[in-house]
Amino acid sequence: MDERSRESSVQPAFKRVGTVPPLHKTVQDEIRHYIIKRGLRPGDPLKPEAELARLFGVSRNSVREAVKALESTGVLETRRGSGVFVRDFSFTPLLDNLPYGLMQGPRALGELVALRKALESGMIADAMRSLTPRSVDSLREVLAGMRAAADRHEEIAELDREFHRLLFADLGNSMLLQLFDLFWVAYHRAAPTAPHRDPEVIHELHARILDAVLSGDPERAREAVRQHYVGIEERVAGSAP
Repeated sequence: MDERSRESSVQPAFKRVGTVPPLHKTVQDEIRHYIIKRGLRPGDPLKPEAELARLFGVSRNSVREAVKALESTGVLETRRGSGVFVRDFSFTPLLDNLPYGLMQGPRALGELVALRKALESGMIADAMRSLTPRSVDSLREVLAGMRAAADRHEEIAELDREFHRLLFADLGNSMLLQLFDLFWVAYHRAAPTAPHRDPEVIHELHARILDAVLSGDPERAREAVRQHYVGIEERVAGSAP
């Protein structure tokens, strides 16, 4: 059987009525299934390109294209001179596409803000229970930095970012922290022209959040988080043409 015949005989990993996935998509699915079936973990090597081509009955070029696509989505990584390896989970590859999707208008950006508000307000009670004295000290330091920057009329976006990271860090949920940071970066990339918020207001809102968290009252903390996002939602609405 020649190369073209072998490629045309590849069976897709799944079927939908009336549709046949393109070959490159089929090979990507086959590689994913191979990783799961073999129980490969982050850092484990993938078989060489030629072996995968024989295993799936396709050309090496098809495997090469599939690997490149899976690299772009964070499933695989190529180490020069070493081969292809399974990559640890990360939301980072989404950053190249998520901000573009948010450029479609304030509605998409507003939905992103609403999603983060729901996650943070929903997780804040768990964060309160997990918060350590060391993290409380770090949060107070960040607030002091915000206050000083506000007095100097300086940008405090990175301090804002660090405050939210510290607030949930003791949960030990790295995926949640990655997701929150993804939202933060995407928002700041997608809304560069939205009206700026007064740094003093931002400091005050974060001070209220920490005060509510330290009060031990989950509902008060949830409300403080929600109030923080009210200003962001107004900022998004204000960026509409």
